[in-house]
Order: sequence, then C-alpha cells, then structure tokens
Amino acid sequence: MPPSFSDKDKRMTMEEAVSRFVRDGDVLYLGGFLHGEPYAAAHEIIRQGKRDLTLSTAAGTLLVDQLIGAGCVRRLITSYCWNPIPAPTHAFRRAVERGIPHPLELEEYSLLGLSLAYFAGALNLPFVATKTMLGSSYLEKQGFLGDRKLRVMDSPFGDGPVCLIAPLRHDVGIVQLQRSDPRGNGQAWGLLGPTKYGLQCCDRVIVCAEEIVEEDKIRTDPNRTLIPGFRCCAVVEEPWGAHPSYIQGYYDRDWRFAAEYERETRTEGGFKQFLKKWILKTKNRKEYLKLLGKDRLTALRGGRRVSSSVSYGLYEGFGEP
Repeated sequence: MPPSFSDKDKRMTMEEAVSRFVRDGDVLYLGGFLHGEPYAAAHEIIRQGKRDLTLSTAAGTLLVDQLIGAGCVRRLITSYCWNPIPAPTHAFRRAVERGIPHPLELEEYSLLGLSLAYFAGALNLPFVATKTMLGSSYLEKQGFLGDRKLRVMDSPFGDGPVCLIAPLRHDVGIVQLQRSDPRGNGQAWGLLGPTKYGLQCCDRVIVCAEEIVEEDKIRTDPNRTLIPGFRCCAVVEEPWGAHPSYIQGYYDRDWRFAAEYERETRTEGGFKQFLKKWILKTKNRKEYLKLLGKDRLTALRGGRRVSSSVSYGLYEGFGEP
C-alpha cells in the first residue's frame, strides 16, 4: 500500500519536487488526457537528466515525445503517441524504429483497457474482467509486461470468454490541475480521462497547480477534488504548467506550437535544437513563458464562463427524534 503523507504545508519549487520524488528507474505516471498535461514537470525531469524511466500515460502526445527524445524513457506504457494537430511524433518513431537516442520498449493497450488497468491498480484488485480487446492483436503482441498484462478465461457465469486485465501500479505520479491547497488537496474540472485512477495507483504524487488557494475554498466544492492531500507528497504552484496543452478555464491549447514542434523535430538535429532552446536553456517555467512572449500568452487566455453554484447543505445536528 502507498504511504500516507502527513497533513502539512507541502509547497516547494518544481526543481525540489522532481529532485526529491522522481528517481532514476521509477515507473512514472503522467496525468492529464490531452487536457492538463504536466509539461513544466516533464521539462524539469529532462533538465535534471532522469534516466531509465518506465513512463505510463493514457495518451502520449508531445509531452511523451520530448521525454523520449531527451533520453529519459526506457519503457513506455500507453494507448498511442502522436501530435494532436494530427501528425506523427518524430522522436517516438525514431526510438521505436531506429533506437534513437536508445531503444524504446513499448507496451500498448486500448484506451479503455489501459483505463481499466489503472482502475484495478487504484482499487488494489487482482484483475478486472472485461470484453474489451477480445479478438484483437493486443492479446497476441504483448510487450515487456508479458503475461502480467492480459489473460483470457471463460466467464464463471457462462456468458463466454472475458479478458482479464492485470493492475498497473506506479512509483510516482505527476498531474497539472487548476488549483490545490497547500496540503495537496487538488481540484480539477474539464476533460479528465482516467487521471483519477492513474493517480490513485501511485505511491508518491506531485500536484502541480495553476494556483494555490486556501483550504476553505477547496471545502466549498469538494466534488472537484481529484486527489486528497494525504496522498500527496509535494505541491508546486506552476501557472501555465500545462502549455502547450490546455487547462479548462485558464488557457487554450496552443495549436500553433504543436505545428511548429512537428516541423522542427522531423530530424534528430532539429529535435536537439528544440530541446536546447525551449528546455535546456530555460532554467524554469518563468523563463519558458518569457520565451513564448506576452502576446502569445494573451491570445491563449480564455474568457470567463462560470458554472452555477450549488448548495451542499449545512447540517449542524441530528434534529428532533
């Protein structure tokens, strides 16, 4: 079972959080599903030169491509890896096809299958039985997980074969959310995908948030809490930490950046130039945002459209018998 972290102020810099809680050889889960991808954290992992990671994420996009091209990832667990404009992710393809910068071991699932593996890990189940992936090549072409990934058996209830999906667990998970309090009670809304279950099957969790708010604000809307503070080991306030992904209510996806990335990283030399410019020569997120420029950031900011408030009720006693 994962450790329970003390109920205290866990705020720290991104540099400190990654240095303390992401270790070479870890099984690393990255939260987000197109929305809320933790780019700032991934860039710090690259700067610190973390190696031999097994990277697990529901949807592999530019974030995964950058970590692979930088040489941080030895194994990848995902349902796909592409540029959402759409286009190929070139560093991923170079690693799979030519072993550049080094060979990449790949374990593929369907998106539903991977979500169920996270679900099983979160609930500490031995497996989840499902009909998905039956009759597909996923059962025949298993990667480094081998028979610890999928098996088929006849249902004990007599309705044919079922696919048994083994649980996935991670050493550390990182997520970029809208807000958190200092103790790590992190809240998110918008497109979440399987992030909730992915985080719940991590031994350590780093919460990166667009803003840090008081605990009272978290308590006014508890259903938005994606990760409770007692599961969190570090809290990082990192505005724009998901760029070029997006954060619902804060900023839009930077489609222009995705197109530029595709063109600039078609060759190994082009990728190295991108890496140097946007990650290695920027010490932190503030320098990265300065490189983007105020005009570009202003264009990505969305207008306000506030949802209606609801009453959770105030019950101070059990009332009359």
